[in-house]
Amino acid sequence: MPNIRKCSLAVLNYYKSLGIESHIQNKPRVRFEDHFYTKNQKKLLLKDKLKELKKKIINLDCKLKLKAKNFVFYDGFLRSDIMIIGEAPGYEEDKLGKPFVGAAGKKLDQMINAIGLDRKNNTYITNIIPWRPPNNRTPTDNEINFFLPYVEEHISIIKPKILLLFGNVASKSLLKLKNGITKNHGKWFNYKNPFLKKKIFTTCIFHPSYLLRSPNKKKIAWEDLKKVKEKIKSLQIKI
Repeated sequence: MPNIRKCSLAVLNYYKSLGIESHIQNKPRVRFEDHFYTKNQKKLLLKDKLKELKKKIINLDCKLKLKAKNFVFYDGFLRSDIMIIGEAPGYEEDKLGKPFVGAAGKKLDQMINAIGLDRKNNTYITNIIPWRPPNNRTPTDNEINFFLPYVEEHISIIKPKILLLFGNVASKSLLKLKNGITKNHGKWFNYKNPFLKKKIFTTCIFHPSYLLRSPNKKKIAWEDLKKVKEKIKSLQIKI
């Protein structure tokens, strides 16, 4: 029986001498895989990826989950071009296991509905922190840095065209801003995700809970939301 290894090397060297350095694979390489899936297949693929990420986060050694009632992951439309990221779950979110519910959730819905967005049909929602900090306190820097890589992975799964960061925690942690949201709201940033090649148009908006405490800021938030609507139109995003 001939030496298969020697024969194979001889064939490869022969092709190399002819200047051939590539070959046809047994399995085709899919370079633009999204185009080969139906809408239902894409949805199932997204669900699988999110399921894996959820499992990864839930298995983390984290003190926050010991005192929280529920893991709060996401809500909204999976194949969305618009992704909203908030701070952390509050009492109502912890109770129901969904982001932005209760008074702040109703306020958020009012805000995004005013520019044609809807969590059921075209908007995806999550938080930086998936478990409620005790007594609704602000997440610590250590907690934010601990979860940030998973938030970045989360963003890479959804692949939004526009990222809306509500509140200081989301804005400062993802955009690495030194100043607070009062100086950066309404501005557009090019957010670079470590898992994606393309940068994402990103802006900061006052958190709904802050607007409930400071109604005099609603006019400013409305002007910022109008800029989001203009960006959606300029990018020709269908909502």
